[in-house]
Amino acid sequence: MVEYYRMTMDPILALLRLILRGFLQADLNPSEQAFVEANIEKHRRVLWVNVMASALIYLSIRNASPDAVGLVITSLIAPVMVLGAAWFSVSFGAVPAKFLNIAMSSTLWMFVSFVVSLSAMFIAVGFATSAWLWPVLALIYCGVLIGCIQYDTADGLKIGLDEAVHKHSRFAIKHYEKEGIRVDE
Repeated sequence: MVEYYRMTMDPILALLRLILRGFLQADLNPSEQAFVEANIEKHRRVLWVNVMASALIYLSIRNASPDAVGLVITSLIAPVMVLGAAWFSVSFGAVPAKFLNIAMSSTLWMFVSFVVSLSAMFIAVGFATSAWLWPVLALIYCGVLIGCIQYDTADGLKIGLDEAVHKHSRFAIKHYEKEGIRVDE
């Protein structure tokens, strides 16, 4: 009952549960379910920070000159590209399971930086373009956020995978050697 009440009081939590409903309805084991819940909480915090930052960004840019808005857009290209690329290149699969908390903290800060930079850029672009373009910008923006959140959750379910594959490979090599099978052929 408390979770339902919290969800109805927190629109971002409700939105995240909608975005990640496929994970929530999947047949996950308890540790996977716990990860999905922790990841929802991580993204809830990020999105609330983004809402507050976006309000400040809007207030800062609304009376700015077109040159200043252009400078904001130009200044944000590098952070958005670098953080976006880093976000998708970092994989939970390569992180040993015992470092899950560190990986969650790291991805929280990367995602905060990426989303706030992206939001600032989209708000500035909104001021620099025709209102006819705004629905397209909103679609792109929402698609990026939903994709990032779903990707991060799916990737997080692979925590420790590389470690498990490595252990299995070492065991297989030892077995092949014992059986006289050459692995390098």
